[in-house]
Amino acid sequence: MQQPQPHEWRRYGFGGPPEPWEHGAARDLDRLATSYYVDILESQRAVLAQRPDDAVRGRVEDLMATATRHKHEIDYTLRHWATPVERARVEDRLGSLMRIGMRLRDLRDAPSPGPGAAPKPEPLPAA
Repeated sequence: MQQPQPHEWRRYGFGGPPEPWEHGAARDLDRLATSYYVDILESQRAVLAQRPDDAVRGRVEDLMATATRHKHEIDYTLRHWATPVERARVEDRLGSLMRIGMRLRDLRDAPSPGPGAAPKPEPLPAA
């Protein structure tokens, strides 16, 4: 790889010019991002099927919005040649998808409080 010249820095930033993806790298990254996203979709469906309270529902919706945005960004970046900065961003977005999937799995697998699981009120002290 050739080092970017100073006149190219203004054009491409400090990362250098766009380069093609290595053979099979774009396909592998797309498969990984898609598998993370499918896991996120399944976890979202399972969490919402438990009829969570509004706070959990809002958290799931926020995580889904972020995951969808990151997946679209990865898909768009993989369509064309990418600068080193864009490649680093794809790696960052993949890590974000992985962490979102782990958070949603934790929400999905957390024991939901049943009707008898509510904490009992403490007795009032005698006067």
